[in-house]
Amino acid sequence: MPITRHSSCRLCVAFILALSGCKLSDQTDLRSAVAGVFIGIGYSSYTSHAFLTLGVRDSLQAQAYSGGWSSHTIYDSSIEPTRFHFISTNPAVAKVDSVGQVTTLSVGETDLTASVAGFTSPTIRLAVSPPAIALIAEPGTVSTRVGDTFAISMKAVDSSGRSVPDVIFNMGVDTTYWAVTSQPLEGPWKLHTPIVLHFQAKIAGHVRLRATVQNQRAESRYQVTIPVTVEPR
Repeated sequence: MPITRHSSCRLCVAFILALSGCKLSDQTDLRSAVAGVFIGIGYSSYTSHAFLTLGVRDSLQAQAYSGGWSSHTIYDSSIEPTRFHFISTNPAVAKVDSVGQVTTLSVGETDLTASVAGFTSPTIRLAVSPPAIALIAEPGTVSTRVGDTFAISMKAVDSSGRSVPDVIFNMGVDTTYWAVTSQPLEGPWKLHTPIVLHFQAKIAGHVRLRATVQNQRAESRYQVTIPVTVEPR
């Protein structure tokens, strides 16, 4: 009885495929063929930009997936790393070996991709920053009035207290959106030290500006917080 039921189901599937002009073997081939390639750095999900500190090593993780009715993984670099072809467009900044290991070599940016079976992954833009231990904001607190423009100087320092250029950070707030002040007029993302940022006081209130180093490693995402008070005019 189970054999009859399975045969009937297969006949139904074949009948539906016949109506659509497809063969059962065509669908099987479609599910087995590579339809695209996913790439991530470390164990994070895909992001178009990634950030590492000079001297740090990490790895590219790649998966080739199928198309068709039920997408699934065909190749996985954690199982078959040499099946993929990894590329860094600027190996002087970061090189990638045959198994996807990334070695940072100098400050700068490079594009990373993985390819297999004629398909290439989306690009990850990797930015490599020099090592530093802290971000410093001057002034450390701000008091201003609605309508005024104020400035905050940002720099990164090493263990000797010396300023480190080209450390990449972003600027955010401790609320869900920018309301009390504007975003930095220079932009809130992918900022390089040292830099002077300018803000406009929009409404009366209190907010904490937060500068965070951009890095794939949690231990390297250090922050500095700047309390801001905006008084009515």
